[in-house]
Amino acid sequence: MSTQEITVAELQKMIEDGKKVAILDVRPQDQRDEWQIAGSHYRDAYEALNKGDNSVLENLDIPSDVPIVTVCAAGRTSQIAAKALAEKGYNALSLQGGMKAWNYAWNTAEIKGNDVTLIQVRRVAKGCISYIIGSGNEALVVDASLEPGVYLGLAEKYGWTIKYVMDTHIHADYISRTIELAKATEAMHLFTENAGVDYDFTPISDRDVVPFGSANLMAVFTPGHTPESISYLINDDYLLTGDTLFVNGVGRPDLKADYEQGVQKASQLFISLGKILTLSSNDLLILPAHTSNTIQFDGRVIGDKLSNLSVKIELLQLEKEAFIEQTMKRIPPTPPNYVQIATLNKSGNYEGINPADLEAGANRCAIS
Repeated sequence: MSTQEITVAELQKMIEDGKKVAILDVRPQDQRDEWQIAGSHYRDAYEALNKGDNSVLENLDIPSDVPIVTVCAAGRTSQIAAKALAEKGYNALSLQGGMKAWNYAWNTAEIKGNDVTLIQVRRVAKGCISYIIGSGNEALVVDASLEPGVYLGLAEKYGWTIKYVMDTHIHADYISRTIELAKATEAMHLFTENAGVDYDFTPISDRDVVPFGSANLMAVFTPGHTPESISYLINDDYLLTGDTLFVNGVGRPDLKADYEQGVQKASQLFISLGKILTLSSNDLLILPAHTSNTIQFDGRVIGDKLSNLSVKIELLQLEKEAFIEQTMKRIPPTPPNYVQIATLNKSGNYEGINPADLEAGANRCAIS
């Protein structure tokens, strides 16, 4: 019996359309703990299935009339699982490419504001968040992490022409697609003037204002997570904070730094967060570039009011020395491949590299 497969795009559409589907994760527990598909069922079946023991899939808490999509790391063991389930009478499919392919599944959430519409584009497994923001018939894209066709399709849907593209910093957990998008759209590529990258871009300075449609973007330098980190203020209502400020914590200052350098960057981060806290009214909506959690297909925006975050995030309430001490104490495990990814993003060229081989795994940029 040949095993039937389902692609990431097909499964993504099923979930978006609200169709009944059960997702069964058969990876080892440590892989599931790292990242997973939201709402998926779990059975620690990897070892047993590869030894030919299909009894590990008995007594599943899944109705027999619901299609099952089996998932593993790369799509091989899930084929064994799907075949075994099919023999038990289930309508079972294997996710082609496994979690490595699901890394590029995405969904959106929309914010309608005065003179501006923000579309939050979320890679649901990795937690990467990018934005396409339109006003009139013009748009800009911030932190592109998916292939250009995704943003071009959204721009066409909303009747926008992409005029500007930009990043909030040199990313260390995924390959930026901003250069590709600039080439595909002929949009102006903006970045902070001290970016220190090896490719051409149009530099912007702190507090520079960039008009698009009837809206404005203002650049706000916020170093700390990285030296070149920059946030973008949209119409005094929305702040895209990159990896400087999240909805549950602040950016880590330790990557590509020894301890003393990490302390210096933590000091910069404290100043940048203070700058954000006094930037505008407490009604400012903070929109980050990542989340540490698996993202649901629920259309709910990942963001929060600055007034809420200033109360909710303990680190924002500390004095400088205590902030630095606690930030350095709470640093999470180092993300894999971050040096190679950051180096590729600095160069602007990843020719011959498969991003999926480097990007697998959860986001680890936040300190809470």
